[in-house]
Amino acid sequence: MKHPVIHFEIMGQDAPKLRSFYADVFGWNVAAPIPDYAMQYSLVDPVPGFARGIMGGIGKAPEGYDGHVTFYIYVDDIESVFAKVEEHGGSRMIGPDRVPNGPVIALFRDPEGHTIGVVDPGDDMRGAPMELMPFIFFYGRCEAALEFYKNALDGRYEIVMREGDAVKYATFTGSGVSFKASDGSARRAIDADEGNVTLALNVPDARRAQEVFDALAEGGKVVTPFGDAQWIGKFGNVHDRFGTEWFVTSAPQGGAS
Repeated sequence: MKHPVIHFEIMGQDAPKLRSFYADVFGWNVAAPIPDYAMQYSLVDPVPGFARGIMGGIGKAPEGYDGHVTFYIYVDDIESVFAKVEEHGGSRMIGPDRVPNGPVIALFRDPEGHTIGVVDPGDDMRGAPMELMPFIFFYGRCEAALEFYKNALDGRYEIVMREGDAVKYATFTGSGVSFKASDGSARRAIDADEGNVTLALNVPDARRAQEVFDALAEGGKVVTPFGDAQWIGKFGNVHDRFGTEWFVTSAPQGGAS
């Protein structure tokens, strides 16, 4: 069995300071500490639209350096991130440096000396393939529908986000079949003729994503302008001229988030 990384953890001496640092620098949605827990442990919300597992690598540390265990965060501009890091009590460590035939990476230290990586794919992402996936709304019956498709299509699903008893975001995967699902923002009967499917399009390069969004919006209706989302990434919602609804996101697939 293969074991993808699905959770990261940063433990330090000043938990409130660390929570504020990462929320301020990267815009992470960091929850309040778990009540009555001596470790002052806070959960960081997953980013909608990202695969739960992340890629990794193993290598030899430079001579004279003990090495580290860390994670890499996707950013648009490493220098601007370094400025925020220093403003909030962190410090530069290594880079930015371009990986041969790859992205630009760098390392910094947070206020407690932890080593953290950042990665900027740059123009290499502009030609990266787009990913199109159906996003189906079930209006109160999402979990039941996922169970139905699990049995009918011999697949599996994961409920990523809930709000009360409502499913806000889920993913389904089967043999040659995948889609995203939600109960939506309202409860109503499913009307097969009305259209419960939205197309979710991820474009890794943000500038290309803006161009695609603008092209889809021509002659259509913009519901949510394309721009910074509540997570680290960009999002826009548009109905094209033929009435098809699109969720356009710009978020790296598979790499660090």
